[in-house]
Amino acid sequence: MHVFNKEHLRLLSRGPTYVPPYQMTKKQNLEKNYKQLQHDLNLLFVKSNVNMVQSMFLQKKIKDLYMEMFSTIIPSKSMYERAHYEQQLIEQIQNDLKRFNLILRRTHDQQNVFYLGDRKSFEIVSNQFMLETDLFEIDMTIDKENVQATRDYLTNKIKLMNCEFENIFVNTTKYKDELKKINVVIDKVELPYLYFLPDLSKQPLLNVKPMMMTTQYNATYRLGKFLNQLLQPVIDIYQQGRIFHNGTDFLEKFHNYIDQYDRLRSTTNFVTITINNFYHLVPHHVPLSTLLDFFVKYYHLPIVENIHITKIVRLTSLFLHNNRFYYDGKIYRFLKGGPSNSGLIETLSNIYLNRMDNFLIDQSSTKQNEFYGRYQNQIFLTWNQSLDELEQILKSMKSEYHHLSFDIHIGKNLNYLDLYLENRHSLLYSRVHRQPNQQPYTLPYISSKGDSIRKHSHWLRSSLIRAVRYCTTIEDF
Repeated sequence: MHVFNKEHLRLLSRGPTYVPPYQMTKKQNLEKNYKQLQHDLNLLFVKSNVNMVQSMFLQKKIKDLYMEMFSTIIPSKSMYERAHYEQQLIEQIQNDLKRFNLILRRTHDQQNVFYLGDRKSFEIVSNQFMLETDLFEIDMTIDKENVQATRDYLTNKIKLMNCEFENIFVNTTKYKDELKKINVVIDKVELPYLYFLPDLSKQPLLNVKPMMMTTQYNATYRLGKFLNQLLQPVIDIYQQGRIFHNGTDFLEKFHNYIDQYDRLRSTTNFVTITINNFYHLVPHHVPLSTLLDFFVKYYHLPIVENIHITKIVRLTSLFLHNNRFYYDGKIYRFLKGGPSNSGLIETLSNIYLNRMDNFLIDQSSTKQNEFYGRYQNQIFLTWNQSLDELEQILKSMKSEYHHLSFDIHIGKNLNYLDLYLENRHSLLYSRVHRQPNQQPYTLPYISSKGDSIRKHSHWLRSSLIRAVRYCTTIEDF
């Protein structure tokens, strides 16, 4: 039961992407935007031989005018009344959320909708997740007596990271550019924090998904970015052809396979394998050994962009073991994987799953010329042999990777990514697939940073193009 009237619900129905009118403009944003104009003015003054005194005078006048113009809200009575009314609605909603102990959050499925529920129940589910998970461990508990001790502890960890960088790159002169890219500026570090979003995919059961709020000032951000720029091109080259970038890329490769090998028969089955927890697959020692194994077996070179592979593995170890975050009065550290918004974690997961790819390909594709590929944690393959033989292969896979959790589907019609696929008497039929529990007429969630109207218009355009590519028949489009 909620306590909101129709006007409250009408405002909330616009979703978390909606930004009410008459928002305050931050001065630092204006300063940042003015810099380009200032640069152009300096060039113009030099070109026009304007002396320094005149130049400074004009610069000040122009900047003052610029700041005044973009800080002044253009008056509009109707817009002002709307903004004032919506502000009242927002305050009423906020008061009712506190009064009735409710929680209002966007959903985990990246749709532009809110979840409204009992705060206490939501917190119980979230806390239960933290008690049962093996993804993190408590590094330190914070209370009023040890705030400074906690700060000293975290500062010392960062100092140790910087020292280890110099130990890895012994020749600091030779590697000064690399050190400059990864060294952590202690005074600018911001500790990420964990929060939860509701997962409604298994309604009426409420699940939660952990999310990490992190910025470029996270202690491991620069190191992760540096390592990913080294590793991602290497793994992309090796996995070229069997990694899907999106549904359109998958469908194009699948059509090319069908045209080239003519292997889609009336008896062909489709198989999808989803590996759960893509960003937190295994304990940290496993991706480190897998990374070294990948270098030895497949890369065959001792260096990547002038950095020895042993240095890369040591740096990766530093990254994995120093991902800390705050939640509910405690400092936690990752035991498996890392932040889901880290490109390096995705690359390391791909390198680890590359081993599984090879296992399945050895069992099927090279022997029977089956189609095989993967998008992140979602595998797709065709199968033209007996289902008993397929079951044996899947059984071997589960045994070999017993620590992973799989969701497997086999059939002549199934869903993969955002596609519905069907084998219709040796002809491939496809169309856009929508999750049954997903609201059909909602836009996706878009961060408030940037122009949501422009981003939503781009999304609509790309969705129409996607539908054209996906749909076999005009009726489905």
